[in-house]
Amino acid sequence: MNIKSVFVNSGKLLLCGVIYSVGMIIGGMVVNMLGLQQPPMPAGLDGQLAMRYLLLQSPLLALVLALLARHLSGGFWSRTLMLVLLTWVCNTLNNQIEAAFFAGMKTGFLFTIITFLFPAFFTSMAVSCLFPAIHPKVSFSGSAKAFFGRYSYTGWSWRLAFAALSFMPIYYFFGLLVIPFTRSFYEQNLFGLEIPTLDKLLTILFLRSVLFFIAVLPTLIAWQSSRWNLFWRLGLALFYLVGFQALMIANWMPWALRLPHMLEILADEFAYAGALTWLLGGQNVRGTVSSDKSEKINVQFIQKKNVGA
Repeated sequence: MNIKSVFVNSGKLLLCGVIYSVGMIIGGMVVNMLGLQQPPMPAGLDGQLAMRYLLLQSPLLALVLALLARHLSGGFWSRTLMLVLLTWVCNTLNNQIEAAFFAGMKTGFLFTIITFLFPAFFTSMAVSCLFPAIHPKVSFSGSAKAFFGRYSYTGWSWRLAFAALSFMPIYYFFGLLVIPFTRSFYEQNLFGLEIPTLDKLLTILFLRSVLFFIAVLPTLIAWQSSRWNLFWRLGLALFYLVGFQALMIANWMPWALRLPHMLEILADEFAYAGALTWLLGGQNVRGTVSSDKSEKINVQFIQKKNVGA
């Protein structure tokens, strides 16, 4: 990558940040027109500073989406919708579900998820337009046929089931590791935090795990690069969407609480990306499938060709 491309791509990311701001303005207008109740501001929140952080981070959102978008199959709209689904579900819907049940932020749920739908949509459109696919001739339908053709019905059954539920044990495991550093905040109910009962925790984790899977699956189907690229790019995107953005703007909470949770989310999102890559990922470049079955066919073809020669 030369200096010129760095400046060009940086300009594109800044433009995506401006478009994100436009989406926020439109989202705010829509929820006001609908008369939805705004969530109460947490005690100690500096609203202007939080909004400034949110807007300053928007080029980073565009960056993590662009790293994925370049390797997705499909046309402009299919890639846009994949990015919208990933962004909105992981960054807004899932985070609001967790905040509603674990941080006492049930009020204003619809206000928040509808507001942030618009910046997710506008930013995804901008990223799809400004960062075109490396393999533009590969259609999403072609990728889907190749993707689901890799394994038998039985093979897909257990893989999809494990993938849909894999977030639960990963989240629980890393959550246990961070408890010694954050327990006192929850026990004292500071900042509205609460420790849920086990049955409530498992219910919410099941819901969030399924939602994460639905959000990520189209990206896995459309992926047109190596497993390694899928692992680190998806892990980075999930870390930003699930934890980094929200914790950076949560200025009413001390860093003694935010930093352990940020490290926790960094670890669990990369572990989750690794699990999805292992279960469902595959090098699916230009519609070809790198599976055990296809490799055997290729070996047999080469052997026959050599014998004929």
